[in-house]
Amino acid sequence: MGQPYDDIQAFSLSGTIAFIDSLEKTVNDLRIYTRRSDMYPFDTVAGEMLSKAFALSRSSILLVQNGYPDEAFGLCRSLYECSIYLRYITQQQEKRNERASKFLEFGVTSKAFWFDLLDKNSPLTQAEREDIERYKDENRIPDDPKRITQPWSEVRKLIERVSKEQHPTDADNSTEGLRLKEKAISYTDTSSYVHCTQPGLNAYTFEWKEPIIVRKSRSVQSNTASKACMMIQVHLSAVAKYCLFGMEVVSLAELKEREQAAADVLGTADEEH
Repeated sequence: MGQPYDDIQAFSLSGTIAFIDSLEKTVNDLRIYTRRSDMYPFDTVAGEMLSKAFALSRSSILLVQNGYPDEAFGLCRSLYECSIYLRYITQQQEKRNERASKFLEFGVTSKAFWFDLLDKNSPLTQAEREDIERYKDENRIPDDPKRITQPWSEVRKLIERVSKEQHPTDADNSTEGLRLKEKAISYTDTSSYVHCTQPGLNAYTFEWKEPIIVRKSRSVQSNTASKACMMIQVHLSAVAKYCLFGMEVVSLAELKEREQAAADVLGTADEEH
């Protein structure tokens, strides 16, 4: 592959909108129903992630349509993280429920941070304090306020690790090198736009003696919009794939066939540039 994903016309705005609409219809037509969360915790994670991924994708499209492609590109990092989390959870079938449970539990255990912020001298009645302690006990909220700063997976550098490792649904031509290139654009590059470091601000730079006025990004005429569209198609598809695989709704053979077709499209688009 050459320079990955640069100005790929295959990932046009209209094509990406059509892709989102088509995939949404495909998922909805499957008529999947959530099973008991205590027995099938991944079902809950899958439902959440699917809806969130589509919301992120459509939000990014709105940003591009309104002249904010850089902000759309930054938002797409969240979509990539959704796909990586699902990739990790579904990587090993025997660990799927354990990892899904950890993901869900973090939503509760992270509340320890907010409880710790309660001023010990705040004007709470004894009854209110007892209610708080009862709520913490019932929901198994730890007393460690640092829990929210720790990864939900308890795995350091999760994204770096998972982006290197193989997954059962990977296309036959998927390699560690290609996955690291994908991470470079989807995580490292987008991080500049999320954290507002200079690479992500270049489109707002003013020239010498140019009046400083509030204006939109100059990326409207660059390839940032194309890269955002690419990320939506690639990672929204990945989110759906991992969800269907984890819930065992679609066979592994069919998923690998879809993944190979998507990889072929990426390869063809890249070779043209």
